[in-house]
Amino acid sequence: MIPTLYKSKLSHLMSYPISAGALSKALENVPQIDELAVAFFDSCQDPRKLENPCRVLSIGYFYQRVSLTSENKRIDQGEYGAKWKIMVYPVPRAYVSAVKNQLDGEGLNRVRQWLYLHKNAIGKDGNCWLHLLYDTDVDRFSYKEHDKLSG
Repeated sequence: MIPTLYKSKLSHLMSYPISAGALSKALENVPQIDELAVAFFDSCQDPRKLENPCRVLSIGYFYQRVSLTSENKRIDQGEYGAKWKIMVYPVPRAYVSAVKNQLDGEGLNRVRQWLYLHKNAIGKDGNCWLHLLYDTDVDRFSYKEHDKLSG
């Protein structure tokens, strides 16, 4: 099971579109499975204030080396080193079913493909991310990738 780092409480108007258990099952065969952790953030509590397209899930790798200018407090808190993280964001309850269908249909497959593509990221400086966005007007996912790895 992918460990949950944090899960925010939500208003009755919002819901998370996937659980840690469902993520664990969907990603059980990816090379990074033992390195992944998930956090559920309350980026928005009011559906009327949600941007469209809304962020549903982000997955990424980041690595920052300890250097002479690194703060001891940040070192002690484990902010340095290689990390894989999944962030799940809430969606309006009215869209939860549609978003789950999109995740099951194509979203999680895209995440698996992205993880396989970045299986050799460990030890590289920088970061890379895949963001899954849901457009409520057209009932469709879009994806944004960010890759700033070196080494």
